[in-house]
Amino acid sequence: MRWLRARYTHVPLAALSLVVLAGVIAGLLVHRFEGLSWPFARPSPSVVAIPADGAGAADDEPADQAGSISPVPLPAPIAEYALESGPLASRDAADRIEAELNRLGHVTVRFLREDTTRLFVVAATGFESADEARQAARELGRGTVVEDAGGVALVLGRHPSLADAVAAARPLRARGFEVRVSEALASNALYHIRYGQFARLADAEAYREALERRGIRSRIVKVR
Repeated sequence: MRWLRARYTHVPLAALSLVVLAGVIAGLLVHRFEGLSWPFARPSPSVVAIPADGAGAADDEPADQAGSISPVPLPAPIAEYALESGPLASRDAADRIEAELNRLGHVTVRFLREDTTRLFVVAATGFESADEARQAARELGRGTVVEDAGGVALVLGRHPSLADAVAAARPLRARGFEVRVSEALASNALYHIRYGQFARLADAEAYREALERRGIRSRIVKVR
């Protein structure tokens, strides 16, 4: 029996070797097929879930690193109102008001607008010469002698309405003058001065009242 035991002592070693070899082969097969998309396979460890809108960020993590967006600052309010003085009939009047506004720190813009007005002119006519018309002007204490193709006339007034012109002509007729009432168009250069920038109507109104107390009259205009 001792010789039989010595003869088969290599059998357990061979069996153990087969078990180890089978384990190595099984490990290789598992490692090879882990990357395949089996229906019940686990997700690949390289896939990482990304939280939406910075969810899951640490409490002490800055907002910029957590994926939040910094608020965009709103634009400054746009000026919608300004003040305007005028109409001013002469350049000297415009210069005076503009100089005062500049002294108060305002940047001013001057506009020149042509305004056409219909007037009714009252003139005495029927004079033989310009000297006779000038003599009549001295007697009346007023009037401008005008010579044109129609003869010599003494212009005694310009009125905005026909009724005012007719009323002014009656005393002249009573004194024996030939009187003519004619219509004319007068072109006047009028100045306007604009200044100030206000986002609210209430602010523009308050400043308009403050300027009026200083003797500067103005009105509110919309610039947009």
